[in-house]
Amino acid sequence: MTLAEPPAVAATSRTLVRGLSILEIVAEAGGGIGVTEIASAAGLDKGTVSRLLSTLRQMGYVQQRAGDRRFVLGSRCLWLAREYGSRQEDLSSRARPFLAALRDVTHETVHLAIREGSFVVFIAQEQPDRSIRVRSAVGSRLPLHRTAMGRAILAALEPAEREILLTSLHDEAAAAGDEFDLALIRSDVEMAVARGWAAVDRHDDVTRLAAAIVDAAGEPIAAITLSGPTYRVEPDIDRLGHEVIAAAAAVSESLGH
Repeated sequence: MTLAEPPAVAATSRTLVRGLSILEIVAEAGGGIGVTEIASAAGLDKGTVSRLLSTLRQMGYVQQRAGDRRFVLGSRCLWLAREYGSRQEDLSSRARPFLAALRDVTHETVHLAIREGSFVVFIAQEQPDRSIRVRSAVGSRLPLHRTAMGRAILAALEPAEREILLTSLHDEAAAAGDEFDLALIRSDVEMAVARGWAAVDRHDDVTRLAAAIVDAAGEPIAAITLSGPTYRVEPDIDRLGHEVIAAAAAVSESLGH
């Protein structure tokens, strides 16, 4: 995974970006990874990678196995995960009954994600008891525009704030060399504003319907999505969309909205 560094980031914090990139590469490897492999994945020389790994090891974020000298995540990552999880526990616990109720009434997979800047992070799920269902996405972190939940959050923003964020997302995608059809995304978001739920076409035979969760101040902080095989969801899409809206509104009410 070679990290694409936006110009502003590369100029001010290149070492930090490289260190975090290496940490992610180690995490993705799962069963351990060597210096040469990390250097290849990060697009860096072995000397730079070794120095950064040494710092990460001293701080407890990675450890090197004695047997094969390969790197795995260290205990400090577990501490970070626990701290992060505890911050999301209130929202997750409040939302859980409504996620389960939505799953039970629709018999489809339901996810909860929070907004982190221009990204959404999947933090909870409820799976139906069906042989064909959508796999878990908990732990995934994706740009707002690439998910139905992200587009639902965009739709819940004030128009001026939405345009600023869409422009920022476009610029970030361009810097990373990613495809970004601003006109299409804007059209999808406007449609979500009109009907109350958002969708995204990933061309994978799965239909996803999402609605935003807002806090007491009316700020969209999270979203709920229902995901299922297109052949099951599309024929009943209007009813399912309104079920998603109702679930998100119930969570918002529990937060004081």
